[in-house]
Amino acid sequence: MTVRRGTAAEAPPEWSAYEIWVVEIDGAVRGWAALRSLGEGESELLEIEVQEAFRRRGLAKALLHAALAGTVFLEVRESNAAAIALYSTLGFAVTGRRKDYYRGPREDALVMELRKVYGANT
Repeated sequence: MTVRRGTAAEAPPEWSAYEIWVVEIDGAVRGWAALRSLGEGESELLEIEVQEAFRRRGLAKALLHAALAGTVFLEVRESNAAAIALYSTLGFAVTGRRKDYYRGPREDALVMELRKVYGANT
């Protein structure tokens, strides 16, 4: 497994303007993450995806460990217990709620925050 900075071509087109990270197995991209800088030392995790056949193998965790530094914010569906559990194991904490943030179905988002020291391998 290799985690590295990706290119715009390695994620869906709607994420091409953002910082892309990818995780590869046997030379093929099996997951990716898009982040947006919010200023010095802060970013927002916009999207993370791992191919279904490769889930529950630690790819998302490896991807997030490599990509995240500084203070990172994200929104997650309140009902997405698997994602909330993953983010919690990485040190994210719930810091707020966005009412009716998601559509189809309409649902609140939990705002989660991680403060990570640059270069720390935690």
